[in-house]
Parts: sequence; structure tokens; C-alpha cells
Amino acid sequence: MVTYYAALSLDGRIAGDEHDLSFLQTLTGAENDYEVFYADVDSLIMGARTWDFMVAHGSWPYAGKPTWIVTHAEELAELPGAEPIEIFAGDMADLVRLIESRGLKRTWLVGGGDLAGQLLADDLLDELLLTIAPALVGTGPALADGAFPLRRFTLTRMEPFGDDGVRLHYDRAREET
Repeated sequence: MVTYYAALSLDGRIAGDEHDLSFLQTLTGAENDYEVFYADVDSLIMGARTWDFMVAHGSWPYAGKPTWIVTHAEELAELPGAEPIEIFAGDMADLVRLIESRGLKRTWLVGGGDLAGQLLADDLLDELLLTIAPALVGTGPALADGAFPLRRFTLTRMEPFGDDGVRLHYDRAREET
């Protein structure tokens, strides 16, 4: 199962220009439930720009969880403590099969929107856990970007998040075959 757990602005941006995350400061009055979510994932995938963001900030909060960086680069910039890390370039369905073959059950798509678009193109996103911040950003990376067909999700839970935010939980609504 691939889960996209993300916060976004009212206009669907997961960051502003230059990876600006200041819109997250508008999510006030809520206890961060990230630790509860994180305890339930056993692997991570992220795109190259998300990796570069992590490197620029110099910290790796995901130690011990297998992580795949989707990139065409042969090498990654170093980030102390970032392990276990694997580089992956190829078809997203192959990556998901690889993760599943290792007995991993719930993978977190850390980011970003381009990678979400690739996973949606192959119908590989199973769950969306989205926190909507009460702010408009204007420009920046979208929640999902790229060419993919319409994908229907079913709202399974909706709850207030803090003072003015909202948490949406969607499961992929696939046709029975």
C-alpha cells in the first residue's frame, strides 16, 4: 500500500516557491499527529527534489526505515545518517513490486507532486491523508503533477485539524474486475 501523507494549501500547493513551507504555520491549535502516522509506515519513497530539500536542511528524521529515492542521477548528495537508502530509476510499478517483495506493507510517499503524478499514472496510490492549511500560496509544486487519467478516491474520514485546518482521508476507489 502506498500512502501519500501531505499538507497542502487551499490552492493545492505542497510548498511555495523555493520549497517555502511557511504556509504550514497557519495550522495552529493542533497537536502534531505525525508520530502516530510514522509509526505505521515501514518504508518511504521520495523524488529527487524532496531528497535535495532534505540535504539542504541537513537532517534525516527517517533513520532505519528503507527509503527509495526516485531519480535518474547515479549518485545522491550525501546526508549523514540517511540510511538505508536506495536509488531507483524506472517504472513505478516495478518499484512498488520491489518494495512488496521485501515484505513491506505500508509505504509513505514523502513527496513530491511529480512522483505522485507518476504513481497516479500507474494507479499505484492507495491512500491519501491530506491536511489542508487555511492559506493560499499562489505558486509552487502541486499535490500531484503530470499526465495521468482521472483517479477516483472515496472520502473515508474528514475532521477538523486545529483552529482552521481540515484533515481528509481518502482511499482509492478501484473498479472491481
